[in-house]
Formats: sequence, structure tokens, C-alpha cells
Amino acid sequence: MMELKHFSKSVIGLVRKANEDSIGSLTNQQTNGNGNIFVVCDGMGGHVGGATASQTAIKCILQYFEHKVHPNPIVALEKAISYANAQIYKLSQEDPNLKGMGTTCTALLQRGDKIYIAHVGDSRIYIYTDKKFYRITKDHSFVQKLVDSGQLEDSETESHPRKNELTRALGIAPDVIVEVAENPILAKKGDKFLMCSDGLCGLVNDFTISNALKNKSISSTVNDLISLAENAGGNDNISVDIIEIIQ
Repeated sequence: MMELKHFSKSVIGLVRKANEDSIGSLTNQQTNGNGNIFVVCDGMGGHVGGATASQTAIKCILQYFEHKVHPNPIVALEKAISYANAQIYKLSQEDPNLKGMGTTCTALLQRGDKIYIAHVGDSRIYIYTDKKFYRITKDHSFVQKLVDSGQLEDSETESHPRKNELTRALGIAPDVIVEVAENPILAKKGDKFLMCSDGLCGLVNDFTISNALKNKSISSTVNDLISLAENAGGNDNISVDIIEIIQ
């Protein structure tokens, strides 16, 4: 049986007036054997809207895993995130103060010896394994499209004037295309997964993040990463969740 530990934190940063990010998780016991689930969301659409969207996404996804049995984890992630999308969209239609709100979403589900991931938007999941660091989600963003088509270097994306434009988000339309990785990851002892909002990866480069993950406890690593983002300006909310495979 796979065992893991995790540590997560979400902070307002140094500039914003409110935290529109939300994080949440449930253990395998809490999901009645549906697995350990971890979610990070970065809301947008004004203080109230952004926070409402990200909190609603977390709540809906976790509820989905709590209340039903899902034999297929890939289908479960897709349905849970689509359900969240529908609920956020419904709220935005009913309340004029919430019009136009949306949120990114990354979800990681560990069941048995496998890790399943899904995402919408530009919050990210990375893996640190065998002393190497890989990004395992690809941003749904305008600048990522430019990178894919060869018009922009990866290193130029963070300074691009349109770097915050998303091509997909939860809650802005009745339906959303959820990207679920087709193949689960067979994780091993010592592997660490990092989930974060762009308040971290928009300010701290992959090389620096990778160095921070080397060999400290995950709680001190999370605090180090948040400090790095704040030292780089802290101009956005910062959310970080690290999941370490213990055995």
C-alpha cells in the first residue's frame, strides 16, 4: 500500500487585498476508498468572485469523491471537475456580483500504487524524482500556445504582456474541457509532487524551485518556496502543496 504525506499552504502574498486561491484535500478514508485527493485552485474575477470560484471548485470536487464510488479514476477526475465547473457557472449566472468569475484547477489523485492528475488553466503540477524536476502539466494559456507553435521561447513566457490570459478555466462557460493525463504515474518512494498556483511559478523559475525541493522536510520546503515568491515581489496569492511518497 502506498503511503504519503503532504503539507500545503496558501498565503495572500504582499500586494493583493484578498486571497482568491483555495486548496483542499481528503484522505482515502474520507473518500471511502476513492483515494487521496489534493486540489489547488486560483480564482479570478474580482476579490469576491475569484475567492467564490476557487472555494466552490474545491468544495465540489471533494464532495464528488466523498459521496460516490468511482471505479475509473480518470473518469472520476473528469466528472468531478466538470461538476465543479457547472456549479461555478450556475452561481455566476444567478448573482450579478459574481458575473465573469472563474478559476484554474489542478487535481492529484493517489489510488493504489498510481497517481492520476488533471488540470484546467495555468496552475501546475511538477514531480521531483531521481534528483530531477519535471513539469507534468501544460498551461492552458495564450503564451503556451505561442511556445507550442514556436513563436516564443519557454524562458520568455513570464515577461510576456499577455502571460495571464488563460485559454481554459472553470466557471466561465456551461462546459469545460478537462485535461486528464491518459496514463497514471507509477510513483516510488522518495518522489515528491508539487502543486502550485502561478503566484509561485510565475515568479520563481523551475531551476530555483527544483533546488528548494532537494532534501528538506516538505513543510520547510513549502515555507521556503513561499518566501522565494515573496522575495521576488509576491504580487499574487501563493499556494503550494507538496506530496511526498513515503513508501
